[in-house]
Amino acid sequence: MATEETSDYAHLQKKIEGLLETLKQVGYQNSMMLRWVNGAVVTVDREGKVIQANTAALTALGWSAEEFIGRHKHETIHHSQSDGSEYPWDFCPAFAAIEDGSSHHVDGDVFWHKNGSSFSADYIVCPTRDENNQITGAVMTFRNLTEQRLKEANRIHSMKLESIGELSAGIAHEINTPIQFIGSNLSFLRESFQDLQNLIAVYGQLKEAVVGLPQFEKFVHEIEELEDQADLEYLQEETPKAFDQTMGGVERVTKLVLGLKGFAHAGAGETKHPANINEIISNSLIVCHNAYKYVAEMETDFGELPPVQVHPGDIGQVIINLVVNAAHAIADVKKDSGEMGKIRISTSCVDKVITISIADSGGGIPEGVRQRVFDPFFTTKEVGRGSGQGLAISRTIVHDKHQGELSFESTVGKGTTFFIKLPL
Repeated sequence: MATEETSDYAHLQKKIEGLLETLKQVGYQNSMMLRWVNGAVVTVDREGKVIQANTAALTALGWSAEEFIGRHKHETIHHSQSDGSEYPWDFCPAFAAIEDGSSHHVDGDVFWHKNGSSFSADYIVCPTRDENNQITGAVMTFRNLTEQRLKEANRIHSMKLESIGELSAGIAHEINTPIQFIGSNLSFLRESFQDLQNLIAVYGQLKEAVVGLPQFEKFVHEIEELEDQADLEYLQEETPKAFDQTMGGVERVTKLVLGLKGFAHAGAGETKHPANINEIISNSLIVCHNAYKYVAEMETDFGELPPVQVHPGDIGQVIINLVVNAAHAIADVKKDSGEMGKIRISTSCVDKVITISIADSGGGIPEGVRQRVFDPFFTTKEVGRGSGQGLAISRTIVHDKHQGELSFESTVGKGTTFFIKLPL
């Protein structure tokens, strides 16, 4: 009798220990779930097939409920790693949760959208159980880290743009005053030199008139010596060229100042206002001129455009991003060919849509990465040359802030053309 009681007690003790362990696991799962209460949730059965998904999950992954439910979760959204290599199902934390009842918290994994793009995600996965404490599947709650990082990048971008605007305004002001003095003085000197040219011409006629007259021989000799010392003929030929070249430099600096002023003004304020797209492009090209001048010739073909409601500073930043990318693509080709490339920017307005095209003669975008060029933090450039944010931010600016479109066409070995479409 005592032996039976001891056995029953041991059995009961073991059952209590099991229930306590289960309670501990449930408590841990609940605490994790509470921290992720606003996350995207996907529930799968023991085979890993989706049986439930909330709206946040469907939105993040690009599927409708009808399309997503019944599909294998891993094969649909977790099949590959960031480099495209296969991620086996039996390595997946969801598989482990179903097999042994363990719970997992994973940081910075890669999930795949329906359109083929990828994003970085944090997630937790826990087993689900029935009334008999048998594992029936798993529930996963995840957050799109890429969206958070992109929001932060956009915030930093806005701060940088504001700082650049303030810096540009300051630089423009500091340069503008002395350059006005230089320009005015150069104009004065060029006009004065022309007056001296006229006077020297008359002196020359006078010298010719008195040559051979004994009383003027000494003065003629001194004049000829001074002409030789001053190299008068050379001065008369080269000085006007020097004035023209210097005035050309002053005009370029003046143009840069105007561009900086335009860029500084474009970055001010959060509200849209009517703007001239051609002018925004011109100002942006002045600001980023140094990025392309050594590798590409710039060609523009601006059509007649009506004013359009935009955030001018943001549109200017998109132009700069695309031009700099074009310059980098051409530079990669120029390293081998040694030849200057070409960037061509054109604008047009058809059916109440303004289209900006930016074409380059670079090497084109490989087929395998085209679906990812707008993914945040994705870049094919070497370390230090690109952050992978430029195109992602540009797409956000065009799509989200202006309800427009940003697309591209590319031919490997020939180049790429990006298209910005802005509705009036």
